[in-house]
Amino acid sequence: MSIGRQKNFFKIKSQHRYSYGGVLRNKRLGRGQRPLPTREPIHVVFKINKNHYLTKSLRSPKCFALIQRLLKKYSIRFFVKVEQASIQHDHLHLLLRAPRRCQIHHFFRVFAGQISQQLQAVIEAPSQRVTGTPEKSERKKSLWKYRPFSRVVKSYRAYKIVRDYIQLNEQEALGKISYQKNRLRGLSSGDWTILWT
Repeated sequence: MSIGRQKNFFKIKSQHRYSYGGVLRNKRLGRGQRPLPTREPIHVVFKINKNHYLTKSLRSPKCFALIQRLLKKYSIRFFVKVEQASIQHDHLHLLLRAPRRCQIHHFFRVFAGQISQQLQAVIEAPSQRVTGTPEKSERKKSLWKYRPFSRVVKSYRAYKIVRDYIQLNEQEALGKISYQKNRLRGLSSGDWTILWT
């Protein structure tokens, strides 16, 4: 193997050193162990499958209240500090800290499982209420599109960017700031004043 190819390999590997889940699971480099530190915060994204039979938005009043209640309940149970959260129509953004690695693992597993179970009860189709079982085609579909994406936030600069990004998502969902392709880079000075108000 040439030196150039070796350098490229290590460069690619270092990109995913602090990230795990989501689309990265489709690549060989993204299938290692999930990095979960106890000192740095973690940015987590849960994305739902749009092809799932529960097609209602996560920001609908029932779903929104349910997710907030579950987030509060399981963050207290597993001693996970939720610094910031944003519930979007098809995904969730969380900024977390935890004193132990196992507590974050348990939080991911239980929180994701409880959302999928309880959303089925909240937004069940009327035909399923009578029979009590979903059809075969619906039974195979999972609520979550990917495993939760997580990224370790290593520096204060990265921490500020993640906080601004999650806040931007929340303001866009509320309709205070319009969606832009450039995200944080495309914000005007007026949008920056709205961002944290």
